[in-house]
Amino acid sequence: MERNGLPNHKEEIKLFLKQNFINILLISDTHFTTKNYFSIPRYKLYYTNHPDGTEHGSTAILIKETIKHYELLKYEEDSIQAMSIKVKGFPNETTITAIYCPP
Repeated sequence: MERNGLPNHKEEIKLFLKQNFINILLISDTHFTTKNYFSIPRYKLYYTNHPDGTEHGSTAILIKETIKHYELLKYEEDSIQAMSIKVKGFPNETTITAIYCPP
């Protein structure tokens, strides 16, 4: 696991979410893999991985479980990784997307 990967900063993220009253957090370059990710109580995690399965690129969305939403399609290509959710609201819904496009 890389030192810069998001899983190495879980406690910092939990503190940031709490101190700043964050409802939705978009993250790019997470370094997540199918075996390397995390969960945070009271938040739902949606994420993408780089298609080669290694720890680079990728995206994530953390959203409070109390917010009505649903997952949309995700993209896991070499050139782009993107995760989208639709937040339910009255009268409209809002699409939120975290995108990583490597340099």
